[in-house]
Amino acid sequence: MRGFVHFLRQAKAILRPGMPGGIKKIYSDFFKYHDERKVDMLHRQDLYTSGPPHTQISLEMLKLAQRHAGKRILDIGCGHGVNCIELNKRGFQCVGIEANEGYAHEATRHIEAHHMWAEKLMFEDKSFDTAIMFEVLEHLTDPHAALKEIVRVSRKNLVLSVPNLTPLEVCVEYNVIMHHFFETTHLNFFTRPMLERFLLNYFPYVEVGEFGQFFNISGRKLYYHLSAVASFEPIEK
Repeated sequence: MRGFVHFLRQAKAILRPGMPGGIKKIYSDFFKYHDERKVDMLHRQDLYTSGPPHTQISLEMLKLAQRHAGKRILDIGCGHGVNCIELNKRGFQCVGIEANEGYAHEATRHIEAHHMWAEKLMFEDKSFDTAIMFEVLEHLTDPHAALKEIVRVSRKNLVLSVPNLTPLEVCVEYNVIMHHFFETTHLNFFTRPMLERFLLNYFPYVEVGEFGQFFNISGRKLYYHLSAVASFEPIEK
């Protein structure tokens, strides 16, 4: 049976669920595919799966990085290197690391990239101005070890994004499950206050925001992602 991962290959490139041609179509195509083949049952592995890395950049996170990052950037969990490619075009010096060896190899075709784990960065102390992690922290088996390493190799700050757990309390009233709960490699979950508390363990200055509005229920806007800047110095507005 063709698994749900086929459709996640499309969904991974879509940053804002609910937009035209977005997550809704992915699920519609998924059910249509199995209905056409008269499938009488789906199994856990058909729904809970992990797709490939993003093939499109997050404009919101790119703008945040461009505003706050120093010249030399380490992209942790760079995938195929799309963020580094764009940041390099904009005058930054971006180096990527990736735990998946195949993805790392693909990234080396476009950028300086290394097969490496966030929890054990093979760089000298203060080798970079800024570290970025876009939709990576939720995958790490030891996020505290990774943050210690980021603090060690960074001179200035960390810019990151994670899926937002906060809408769950509203979604459950309508029996709605957010898409990222179907991602088997998501190990860590954050509300806005949780992410702030986590980052304050390692940086004295932290600002957390939300982006990627996906719908409005009972007058409350719900956002799919959290963004954050964690810095050794006061954060410029």
